[in-house]
Amino acid sequence: MLDGDLSYNWSTEVVSLRQVDGRVRAFSAHQVQKFSWFDYDEHKQRTFLALSAALSNQPEPAFFEVCTDGALSVVRRLRRPHGLFKHAFSHPAYYHDQPTLAQNFDHFDYFVYDAGRLREFSKFYIDIYEPLMTTYQQELRTYTTTRNINERSLLGRLVLVDRYNYLVQQDPKTASARERQYVEE
Repeated sequence: MLDGDLSYNWSTEVVSLRQVDGRVRAFSAHQVQKFSWFDYDEHKQRTFLALSAALSNQPEPAFFEVCTDGALSVVRRLRRPHGLFKHAFSHPAYYHDQPTLAQNFDHFDYFVYDAGRLREFSKFYIDIYEPLMTTYQQELRTYTTTRNINERSLLGRLVLVDRYNYLVQQDPKTASARERQYVEE
C-alpha cells in the first residue's frame, strides 16, 4: 500500500501519486487494483477499482468509481466524447478530477458489477432488474410508488439498487448465510 497525494485523470485513466518524499508516480489500471481518497468537496470516501471491462469496445482493465456497494455494486466510468465536439473538448487536461465533473451524472456510463460481470444501466430491466432484483419485486414496487420515484431515470435506478441492497442486508435469510460464511472462514 502506498500513501500520498492522489490525482486522477478520467480521460487518460491514470492515477498520479505524490509520495511523502516528493516523487510523483503514475499508475494505470494494469498496475493498480484499487485506490481511494476522501473527497472534501463531496464529503465522502471515493473508491476506484480496476475492472476488466467485458464490454465489446474495451477488453483491457479500466478504472471504475464505486457509487454503491452491496449485494449489487454500482460503478461508473467517464463516457467517451462522440461526434462534432470530440476533438475540441477531449484534451486530457480537462478531465482531472474536479467537483463539477464528478457531480454531473451525464458525463458517466453506469454499470452494476455482479459476479465479475459488468451489466449496463442503459439496459436496466433486461440486464439488471429482471435477472437479479425480482426477489424483492413487491417491496421495490411499493417503495417506488410511495416515494414517487421515477425508475426510468438514472437517479431513480440508483435509488432502486440502493434500496435492493438494503433489503438484501436486512433479510434474515441472507443475514444467516453471511453469518455461516464468517463462521466457515
